[in-house]
Amino acid sequence: MSRTPHRIAGRPRRIAAAALLTGALAAVSACSGGMDDTDAAAPSSAESSSSAAPSSSAAPSSSAGAESGVQTITATEDDFSIALESQELTAGSYEIEVVNEGGATHDLVVELDGEDVAASDTIGPGESTTVTVDLEPGEYVFYCSIGAHRSMGMELTVQVS
Repeated sequence: MSRTPHRIAGRPRRIAAAALLTGALAAVSACSGGMDDTDAAAPSSAESSSSAAPSSSAAPSSSAGAESGVQTITATEDDFSIALESQELTAGSYEIEVVNEGGATHDLVVELDGEDVAASDTIGPGESTTVTVDLEPGEYVFYCSIGAHRSMGMELTVQVS
């Protein structure tokens, strides 16, 4: 009779061990599946609550349509010059990062037909700022309006088509 209690006692341990192993495997599967679900759901909640997030990843979205069309370019200012990646741009909205690599204070003004259409903040040596502007087809002049910097060569003609 001593065998019967031992078998009965051993069986529940095996069943418990199998249940524990099954539970552990299910938990691991749920965790990895849960992470994927969370990752997939996170951008959706960010997209619906933040207008900035979709601009980089959700170009087809109608709410991000205007923002997704903004192009980023860098205007590098030195003593005394302005450089862009290209002096030929397509019409559209631009966010211009203005980087001051010179030893003097600078700014960036965008001019069309003698009228200023956008201007950045004044920045010191080693600083940067951004200015946003809508560029229509035409010939623009990007220049620094500080002191006599423009007449010293800090202007650049940019063709927008």
